[in-house]
Amino acid sequence: MKRARLSHVLMLCLAASLTAVISPSYPDSYQDEEKMGREYAERMEKTMNIVDDQTVVERVERIGDKLAKIAGEYEVHASYGDSKIAPFKYRFKVVDDPDVNAFALPGGYIYVNKGLLEMVESDDELAGVLAHEIAHIAHHHTTKIIKEQSKLDKYMALIALVGIFGKVRGSDFNNLLLGAQMLKVGSASSHTMEAERDADRTAVAYMVKSSYKPDGLLAFMQKLDRKQAENPTLPLGIYKDHPSPYRRVGAVMNAMVAEGLAPNVRKIRGVAYAQAVPISEGSSQFKVIICDREVCTPAPLADGTTSKDRAEVIAKKINNMLDSGISARTITENTAQSALVAGNIEILKVEPEDRQAQKNSNEELLAQAKSALNRAAWADWLSNECVAVQELAGASD
Repeated sequence: MKRARLSHVLMLCLAASLTAVISPSYPDSYQDEEKMGREYAERMEKTMNIVDDQTVVERVERIGDKLAKIAGEYEVHASYGDSKIAPFKYRFKVVDDPDVNAFALPGGYIYVNKGLLEMVESDDELAGVLAHEIAHIAHHHTTKIIKEQSKLDKYMALIALVGIFGKVRGSDFNNLLLGAQMLKVGSASSHTMEAERDADRTAVAYMVKSSYKPDGLLAFMQKLDRKQAENPTLPLGIYKDHPSPYRRVGAVMNAMVAEGLAPNVRKIRGVAYAQAVPISEGSSQFKVIICDREVCTPAPLADGTTSKDRAEVIAKKINNMLDSGISARTITENTAQSALVAGNIEILKVEPEDRQAQKNSNEELLAQAKSALNRAAWADWLSNECVAVQELAGASD
């Protein structure tokens, strides 16, 4: 009896000491948070090549400072973490690394890889990335995650001690530890996803207050998705562990609507958006594409109208058609007028110059254009109208 009681007391003492040892310390104040970030930054920078090219660095600092100022003055409700504004001094540095990566440390330390800077095509896209990282810091996500994980570390220590002192059979003990480990990993993933959603939503709120367009964040997400599809071996750094960019688009669009914006769904998703593009780099000959299909390649006209002018007009008409909700069933060929129409609106007209340049008949050119637009109209419907697709997208956010 005494031996059993002694074992019980010993188990409790060891549990207390072990959980104290394995539980990481976390900052209790903003000063502690900044100190923790500074210490980690000093360690990390010893292993990284920091870029000193002022042209590159000044661009990141210029955009980052504008957004950091907003974060320091404008409180956005945190769905994860803490929304109370902290007086952090934000620091932005560029790392000489080809990975498409950006990350934030507590207290205001933000790092952007050259690989990411080479991928962004506008200040709006870069602003979207920086606003996202600033949101992680402003809402104290790292601190929140550390606190939550410390609770699970204590739980796992107790599980181990129960198994040891309770003389649990080896197989049962392993199952017990495996279950605890799965709980820890699952919880960590959940906390990370919550932090990502909050950072995306908060980034939109910051960008609305700035001179940068919030859809820059969406454009960058889509670019990541497209680049990875084209080259699965492309190093995406920290983004390889993030949710699919496509899955995050819906949530960011909802945040834009909540901020009073009206995002162009088709343009943002890139699903059914007509564009006028040169047939090759530097060419004066343009074509109209949509959903990776060629609609037409308008030739320059004798009256001086260029191929680019005609292509841009046609692309605009197609987008207006889709915006109005016209379905594939309404797209018809008017062979008498050599035109493709949607409802009562002429989308494009085949001119003699087109037939001469492409060596095709009116019927062939109209059939090509109609096929591309039918596909685009259905893609647009699937992306924005189909209830099943919408429910699936909502479940994936």
